[in-house]
Amino acid sequence: MLLLLFGQQPDSFIRAFTDTYKHGLSQWDYQCDNVECGGHYLCSVAAKGHPGIVKPVRRGVRNGNPILCNRQLLISNAFEELIQEKLPFLHRPIRHHYNKVGDVIHRYYGIFNIRVVADIVYILMKPLEWLFLLTLYTFDRKPENRIARQYLSRKDRDLIRQSESKPPCFPA
Repeated sequence: MLLLLFGQQPDSFIRAFTDTYKHGLSQWDYQCDNVECGGHYLCSVAAKGHPGIVKPVRRGVRNGNPILCNRQLLISNAFEELIQEKLPFLHRPIRHHYNKVGDVIHRYYGIFNIRVVADIVYILMKPLEWLFLLTLYTFDRKPENRIARQYLSRKDRDLIRQSESKPPCFPA
């Protein structure tokens, strides 16, 4: 309530943490040094496209390796997490199909090192991103919190989940 009184979002603490996670983009080189760029199609787009187009947001962690995250990647992963939680029987075939497509993509992965190609793929993926976002806002109580939690370390995700589940403590 105090945050709302001063014009802040109720989840400002979570947003402040995730927006500055691993020092934010302002303190590291965009060139993907020490950042895992392969292994995930959207991550490769986020890491390889022109920053003005793919709009990297922050660093994240995937399989213990740092990755570069953009909003499209975070939304897509949040959508997959929602489907996995709510419709696990549907998640399995979707994931299986995505992995088959991913295998084909990774055979020709070198082409995605070309920034213009990555930009085009990013733009082509926009309608899916909007569909995923619409789904998240329709079926999730706190879609922005789910999106913000993506690609954090397990320890940090657990801390955020604990803080979300605790009732707010207001002084008497």
